[in-house]
Amino acid sequence: MHDNSNKTKSILLLSDSPSYGTVALRMASAVLEKLHYDIFSLPTALVSNTLNYGKAEILDTTEYLFHSLSIWKELGFSFPSLFIGFVLGERQAERIYQFAKKEKENGSYLFFDPIMADHGKLYNGIQKKDVESRKKLMQIADCIFPNKTEACLLADLKTVPDNFNLDEAKELICSLTQKGAKSICITSMKIEEKPCIFLYEENTKEFHILPYTERKLTLGGTGDLFSSLFIGKYLEEKNFLSAGNWALQKMNCILDAFQERNHGEKTIPIEEYLHLLD
Repeated sequence: MHDNSNKTKSILLLSDSPSYGTVALRMASAVLEKLHYDIFSLPTALVSNTLNYGKAEILDTTEYLFHSLSIWKELGFSFPSLFIGFVLGERQAERIYQFAKKEKENGSYLFFDPIMADHGKLYNGIQKKDVESRKKLMQIADCIFPNKTEACLLADLKTVPDNFNLDEAKELICSLTQKGAKSICITSMKIEEKPCIFLYEENTKEFHILPYTERKLTLGGTGDLFSSLFIGKYLEEKNFLSAGNWALQKMNCILDAFQERNHGEKTIPIEEYLHLLD
């Protein structure tokens, strides 16, 4: 039986794995390894390239994922933290839900990014029934990372407002908590016309607005970058606001450096900027 040498710093990542483009598992693994975590990663799907190219080939890896988890269980691997990102279809979502529920019962801390929509609409290939499977995963997660569109879908809002006042933003959070969400990081809000990340921490019942300056970038993976930085810092310090501030600061440093030398990439070649996390 294997004993994780650094058990408390181990994290299991379940999300899609792109063959081209630094998002999802590629982004999370690179950032969290740099932050000295012991990474176990399994793909929910193999994706030829990021979806912002307009089309992609997607391979369902459900059977490989769960066969691997069975082997890791036999080997004695354990995961005090678990991150779930892109989920491919109802069947896979239900199997991941059952697995994550058991892990949570065994004491794992569960992060979930309900990847399914942006800019007011579902991604190509995502159906309304997929929203329901993500609601179910949300109910067992300790912390979720929806963007504004995903938060509104999970809360059953009929429209996705461009701008919220503070009371409306808090009402959105309250709608999510009533549906089972706990701590929440909405990664792309506009409150009182100011772009921000909006945080709600379950333990303290506190709301936090983290303002940022919008950039003229069409770039995949920024949400993955923020959530990976946040997870790394939160697991180290267990301070929600501190983790949010640190993640946003480091993301801005990386984006500043990226914009200085950007050659038209559609994702961030994160390996070139990991030294900024030192």
